Amino acid sequence: MEPDYKGLSEDEIKTSIKNYLEKENWTVQVSWGRNPGIDIDAHRGKEHWIIEVKGHGSRNPMRVNYFLAVLGELLQKMDNSNAKYSIALPNYEQYRKLWAKLPQLAKDKTGISCLFVDSNGGITNE
Repeated sequence: MEPDYKGLSEDEIKTSIKNYLEKENWTVQVSWGRNPGIDIDAHRGKEHWIIEVKGHGSRNPMRVNYFLAVLGELLQKMDNSNAKYSIALPNYEQYRKLWAKLPQLAKDKTGISCLFVDSNGGITNE
């Protein structure tokens, strides 16, 4: 476990992203906890942004599973060619490496970006 991000839960990540988006004038709907549906569904004018979120995970193998799961969940929701799609994860080195290993062709074809959230609520969009 990386000490700076110990305990960064899915809902904490959702809160950080919601706050960030609302400051940028997005209207944000969040599916809190384990409720089904889109984790973060944001609108600003004609823009639409769908974000799927995973939390910290307690072990390295669990984080690999979370990474693959969040990609799969997002792909299943990609039904609007005009929407922007992202996954959101804690800013852990392991998640950054997994994102870096995802082929650029896959990122380009799907248009998926990754939001890395740190323990202070800072967000990096890659």
